[in-house]
Amino acid sequence: MASSTLSSGEPGSIRLWFASRTILAAAGKLFFANWKNASQRLEEEQLHDLRVASRRLREGLTLFKTCFSKDEVRKLSKRVRRVTRALGPVRNADEAHLFFSELKEGQALAEKAVLDELLTGLEQERELARSELATTLRHPRELRQTARLAGALQSGFNLFRDQQTNPFLGFRAFAGEALAERAELLAELVPAAMNEEAPLAQHRLRIAVKKLRYRVEIMEPQLQPLGALKDKLKSYQDVLGKLHDLDVFSGMVRERVADGPGKEDLLGVIDLQRRELFGRFLELLKSMPLAALPEEVRLLFPPPRRPGPSGSRQSRGRPLPRRKG
Repeated sequence: MASSTLSSGEPGSIRLWFASRTILAAAGKLFFANWKNASQRLEEEQLHDLRVASRRLREGLTLFKTCFSKDEVRKLSKRVRRVTRALGPVRNADEAHLFFSELKEGQALAEKAVLDELLTGLEQERELARSELATTLRHPRELRQTARLAGALQSGFNLFRDQQTNPFLGFRAFAGEALAERAELLAELVPAAMNEEAPLAQHRLRIAVKKLRYRVEIMEPQLQPLGALKDKLKSYQDVLGKLHDLDVFSGMVRERVADGPGKEDLLGVIDLQRRELFGRFLELLKSMPLAALPEEVRLLFPPPRRPGPSGSRQSRGRPLPRRKG
């Protein structure tokens, strides 16, 4: 009896109440494990893993928000978002320092002098950002309060109190709707993002792609493999992420470098890279259209076939034989 409550034996057929607890428990465990690793080492790989884990947990909280007290979800989301934001300045300073260091190779002496000044400022920012991040991650109160909220959320988890959610709904049906919802929002952002002079529209599309990818990744262990969908989203996330980085780097040059030929040359180099990258984005839209994504998701999660009358051969797709005489 218990096994039939959890699953009907087919992939993705576990019930929503069980899948939601399993998914959020896994996301929370990964978040705290990465928090521990990052606070000990503060190295690029560990910080990246914590950033991804924090975003996956936040997407999980959004996905199952109707299953909890609104106050509990809001408090935990706020604390996890605080960690994500604390990681941002370190990541941005690291990426900018790497970009401008590589750009320095092959530049004329005038541009190198400008870049040296820019890199010196970025090095100072990196050290300050790491110091502030270490304070956040290593402070016992921060970890204790966040862990307490996560524990309270799990203990207070009760789908059976929530009239909006059917706890016995098959998780596959829930997942299909949840992914289609994100895919539809994403597809609506594509036309505006196709304008090369609209970096904000491309930024919004990047965020939408990222959120859908995280939703796919946290749900996939309870479903069939979704590798093709993940690969498609990753391709877009990579290109759109680099476009956004170039916009940030261009802004740094405009704000921090004195007017002159060196500044104009650097902006020209960044603009050229952006145009080439935007061309790759348009090529992706032709080879793997995002407008088709909602339909692709629906095809991955077709509605279940309704069986015929119990015990009838029609329910198994075969006609009844005719009686003789």
